[in-house]
Amino acid sequence: MKVWIKVMDKDKIRNDVLLEFPDTKYFTLPEFKKLFQDVSYKLDISTPVILKTHYDHFMKFNRVKFLPRDFIEPVDFTHVVAEVGFERRKIEDYTF
Repeated sequence: MKVWIKVMDKDKIRNDVLLEFPDTKYFTLPEFKKLFQDVSYKLDISTPVILKTHYDHFMKFNRVKFLPRDFIEPVDFTHVVAEVGFERRKIEDYTF
C-alpha cells in the first residue's frame, strides 16, 4: 500500500511525498496522527489538527483532505490531500 500526501495550491501540487507500507497495513488513530506529524515535518508545513472524523474518512474512503481551517497556524496553501493507492499486480499470460 502506498500513501501519497500532496500539498495543493488550488489545482497545482506544491509539494508531495509518497510513503510505502506493507499491503496489509491498517492505521490506528495514534499511528495516523504520528504519520501526519512526521510528514508535516518533512514537507515543512504545520501539523493539522487531526480529528476522529479525519481518520474515519481516510479509513472508509482511502482519502482525506485538510483545509486551512484544520491548521492552527496560518498556511499559504489551499489544502493537503492524503490518498491511498494500491499497486496493480501484473497478470501473467492474460488473454481474451
